[in-house]
Amino acid sequence: MRLFDHVRNPGSVHGVAELRTRLLRQFLVVTTVLYGAGVIATVLPHGSRVTADITGGIVAVCLGIAGLVTLRLRPRTTAGQHVALGAAMLATPAVMAFHVLTAALFPCLIAAMFLAMYIRAFHPSRDAHIAIGVLIALVLLATLRSSAPVYPITYIIFAVAIFAAAEAFGSVTKALIAASCTDPLTGVLNRAGWEIATTEAVTGPSGRRVDPSKLPVTVVIVDVDNFKAVNDTQGHRAGDELLANLAATWKRAAPDGTVVARIGGDEFAALLSGHPEDIVGDFVSTTVESLPYTSIGVAASRDADEPISDILARADAELYQAKRGRTDQV
Repeated sequence: MRLFDHVRNPGSVHGVAELRTRLLRQFLVVTTVLYGAGVIATVLPHGSRVTADITGGIVAVCLGIAGLVTLRLRPRTTAGQHVALGAAMLATPAVMAFHVLTAALFPCLIAAMFLAMYIRAFHPSRDAHIAIGVLIALVLLATLRSSAPVYPITYIIFAVAIFAAAEAFGSVTKALIAASCTDPLTGVLNRAGWEIATTEAVTGPSGRRVDPSKLPVTVVIVDVDNFKAVNDTQGHRAGDELLANLAATWKRAAPDGTVVARIGGDEFAALLSGHPEDIVGDFVSTTVESLPYTSIGVAASRDADEPISDILARADAELYQAKRGRTDQV
């Protein structure tokens, strides 16, 4: 499950993708302003001293503006994110390619290192490593293209610095984000992770709330019956083991692509999107059979505009109706 491509749910905390978009926008703003200032400083009178060819700076400023415009017009789309990131990856090497002073290359290296951290933190590992490899190659080619005199070891230093920054700081940031969205007891998502992952699971590439191709959307909720009695009679350790086993059992039974989360003390939810009715029915039947000590609530929607929170509320209402029925039977 990806956890870094989400937008903010209405009424919830900011999603990871919202943070990702904001950081990329800030990076583009800062670097574009700095490169623009560099162009202006270069064309000012310097006597006989030449600091750089402004061609790279102009290209970088144009790329930065293009990336910012794309984020402005299409902030929630995958294509928009890729275009803006591509602009950011090209801008710094464009500046480096036209530098004539060795000392001017190193400030640009800092920008490349920050971008590598960002890529590693907010993109899936395989995609991040590919993108960082491309970024390193662009920086090395730009250094080779520039007329600034450098020692051969400089190329190794640049490559190691960018890769190390990504792994040392980007991977730590990514781990912290993942930890903040995971329930430590059961290993499934927590409520914050649920908000993020369910948005990702149903949001279309155009930024629609729900992609029609991912309908119907079904939410299944389970809640342990008399969980307080388990804690009171057998101890909290037994209660914790019960919850951990429940999560593991339910996750194994869930179809591929299902979002499973612990959304309350002893309440768990699963979201299935785009699965046919027979698959959903089999999952519900398996849940009833494998978790007989729980009550279950199910709600489905084919309305692309219905928020996940509303579907969850309907499933929750059915859950407590079922729980009251089981209590009355007892």
